[in-house]
Amino acid sequence: MKTKRSVGFTLACLSLFLFLAVIYQHSQAAPTATTYYVCDCQPGADGDCAAGNDANAGTDPAAPWQTYEKARTFYNSSIAAGDEILFCQGGAHDISSNPDNIWSATSCTAGQPCTIADYTPPWASGDESRPILQRSNDGHGFDLLNDSGHIFQNLDIRCTGCAGGGGWAFFIVEDADDILIDNVRMDGFTIGVHLRGCVATWCSNDRVTIRNSQITNNSGQGFLGSGTDLLIENNYFENNGDGTVFAHNIYVAGNSRVTIRNNELYRASLDGSGNCNGVSLVGHGAINDLLIEGNTIHEDVGKANQTCWGIAIAPSYGGTAESYNNLIIRGNRVENVGNVSIATGSCVDCFIENNVIVQQQSFGTTSVAIRPFGTNGEDAVSSNVTVRNNSIATTTGVGIEVNEGSGHTIVSNAIQMTGSDVNWNCFDMSLPASSYDVIDYNVCGFNTGSWATTAANLAAWQTQGWGANAIAAAPGFVSGTDLRAGSETAVLVNAGSPTLSSLMDFNGDVRDAQPDAGAYEWHPLTEKLFLPLAVK
Repeated sequence: MKTKRSVGFTLACLSLFLFLAVIYQHSQAAPTATTYYVCDCQPGADGDCAAGNDANAGTDPAAPWQTYEKARTFYNSSIAAGDEILFCQGGAHDISSNPDNIWSATSCTAGQPCTIADYTPPWASGDESRPILQRSNDGHGFDLLNDSGHIFQNLDIRCTGCAGGGGWAFFIVEDADDILIDNVRMDGFTIGVHLRGCVATWCSNDRVTIRNSQITNNSGQGFLGSGTDLLIENNYFENNGDGTVFAHNIYVAGNSRVTIRNNELYRASLDGSGNCNGVSLVGHGAINDLLIEGNTIHEDVGKANQTCWGIAIAPSYGGTAESYNNLIIRGNRVENVGNVSIATGSCVDCFIENNVIVQQQSFGTTSVAIRPFGTNGEDAVSSNVTVRNNSIATTTGVGIEVNEGSGHTIVSNAIQMTGSDVNWNCFDMSLPASSYDVIDYNVCGFNTGSWATTAANLAAWQTQGWGANAIAAAPGFVSGTDLRAGSETAVLVNAGSPTLSSLMDFNGDVRDAQPDAGAYEWHPLTEKLFLPLAVK
């Protein structure tokens, strides 16, 4: 008969065996990754550059491979999960020999991604820049075809010969997922990043992140494509587009859970005179859960045509139903773009809040517009759109327009007309009264023009049942470009809706029990300390 002591000993041995088995399995499942090094000294390389040799093993930073093509072919044939291929800082590499430059490795996974990045070579003196990967003819920088688990970091990808319309810095296609592009410069291509799903059957590129990168001087689009769980964050976009209305810094086309956050967009689709001629950030198709937050979108005064818009998420395709469910546009600064600063249509359960809009162009503009853009009868009709706590200073045109659908709420906005436009209107809301749930607690100051397209002044507006708590007076901005409250006695302070205002302001500060109108909440201590500082 077994004693309690012998049973306990047996259980202890069994536990030890299982523990050792788990340790063994983990040690077998995670082999050590290998790093491979590449260094070439083509034109543009640092003066200290020392080229490698493709005959080398490539695993020693002092004895790297030489060519991009050697690295690419090895990646496609022999790379293992978690391996790295690193290009030398200060090096310059010719990537012109193959038009497609396909990088495909089924061994790479989301859990063990393969990395293409940079390293500090032994000859470095400390002033080396990111490795240059340069094309001299039309073609791609990296073509990722139907596999996943790639990281691209700290690269400078250029094209000096992309004139045929087929050169893209990154072409991500056919269900390639789990991709990170981080701190990469993409310059001179037709498209910076093209994210495309399947052609013959439906699929999407999932969990793609583009961050901390510079996407400039690409003749077609800066970013073009669609994806699920797509993140475009902390990037700089400038001078992307061919001068037509069809080209953009960012063009998102469909899918779900898309976030565009904390980017700067400038000089979109410049025409022959150097004027912005297209929408800087555009979205078409059917998109669910799109968040556009914290971006700065701007042009120079006198350098924007009327077709140069800031943000436009609206139908444009014929023959396909388009809609935007749970769209949130918040905390953006949109400055001196063309005819419309922020626009949407076919928008269901959407919020446009805490945006700062400054418009100093000489032609008529609309700061926020919800319109029926679709003309084919199959697109969604806007419903339950909330426009709240936006700060607007504009020389001409219309402050806020809501003219599609029903169930809308327009509250706690602060608007100042800074010019002398006799055709000015704080609001353009021409739908039947039943289309709007609430229009109240807005502040608008103007010297000429009208309170609304349907009411010459606030008193006439109030006879229609709107704006019992609205104020027709200058909001009290610091200036025409700094749209914070100038003092605690500014009209906009405590003028917002106590129940329907946004919970936080432009800076992420919590609003108090009596919220302010506009994007910024006045906080006496911090405002008095930092009011003289320049705004974002």
